[in-house]
Amino acid sequence: MKKRFYKFLLFILFFSTSVHLPVSAATTSPTTSHKSADDFIDMFEIDNYTAANPYILVNGNTATLMFTTAEDAKVSIRSSSIHIKTTNYTQDQELTINRLAETNHLILTVTTKSGISRSYPTTIKTMPKSKHKVMPKITDTALSPSRRAHS
Repeated sequence: MKKRFYKFLLFILFFSTSVHLPVSAATTSPTTSHKSADDFIDMFEIDNYTAANPYILVNGNTATLMFTTAEDAKVSIRSSSIHIKTTNYTQDQELTINRLAETNHLILTVTTKSGISRSYPTTIKTMPKSKHKVMPKITDTALSPSRRAHS
């Protein structure tokens, strides 16, 4: 039964892909560009992100905050259970926070070399943990009755 299901599923996937792919997609060459790697990196610059509106990349229960400041600064992020801070003054900021809960209310603080501090509330949401525990599949490894008789 499983084999038939998998064959049917494979057939459906193949058929649906071949129907929706235009013929020209299979015969065209890859797109090339004369831009350098630096030009592509510029597309993803964090200049548009500030401490008030940081770029937040969430992966599991880890988040990375990225943003730039107008002048060199140190940053820290704090909650009741988290305290992370940078050690160097820089304009390009990046903080990685591990072991986050599903919803995290944090205070991001930016401190300039001149000692001026400004704080920003930030909320980070991660993916919820599965409500169902995944149990490993246990296979029957016992000897069949016919093998027991031959022992």
